[in-house]
Amino acid sequence: MQNSEYSNKKSKDDGEGHPKGNPLLIIMVIVICVTVSLVFSSSVSQGDDTPAGATGEPIKKATEWQPPQAPVVSLPAPVDAEKAKAIADDWGIELISLRLAAAGYMIDFRFRVLDEKKAGIFFDHRIKPHLVVERSNAKLPVPMAAKVGAFRATNRGKNIKPNRTYYMVFGNPDAHVKSGEKVTMVIGDFKAEHLIVN
Repeated sequence: MQNSEYSNKKSKDDGEGHPKGNPLLIIMVIVICVTVSLVFSSSVSQGDDTPAGATGEPIKKATEWQPPQAPVVSLPAPVDAEKAKAIADDWGIELISLRLAAAGYMIDFRFRVLDEKKAGIFFDHRIKPHLVVERSNAKLPVPMAAKVGAFRATNRGKNIKPNRTYYMVFGNPDAHVKSGEKVTMVIGDFKAEHLIVN
């Protein structure tokens, strides 16, 4: 009984123990697969036979698409209009913003130069600016990096020009100053009190 089962199995296998396949069936399967793949690839490459614009809709060009624009966020001015005008007249700058940066560990001060001669004190590298926190009287200086230097613009290259915006960054260790607090900015003889940090 065991010998007959073994002989039947042997007859279905080829000499190496693999099942015998019908070569005609294998060739037909290959031909069908190749035909289907060719038909599919040609239909994808040709796409729809309807010419562009034949449906009556205008053809849109890629240049017509515009990216969405970010909303303009206007921050309140660090000082009122009267004080801002006095600073502009006396010191030749317009205060643009005084806001927290670097996750609250820096305070970014931006100003526009109106008169480069009057505003010279803001770019003198010999003068050390600082903020005085009005609630705690803590002094926050401009940080100094080993390779970069102070985090502020200077006029060593004599390239300060009017109607340009410049920066000065003050350190805020432990995020001591919070948004909405008032500080006093001291830069040499310049002193502006009750500036609001945003």
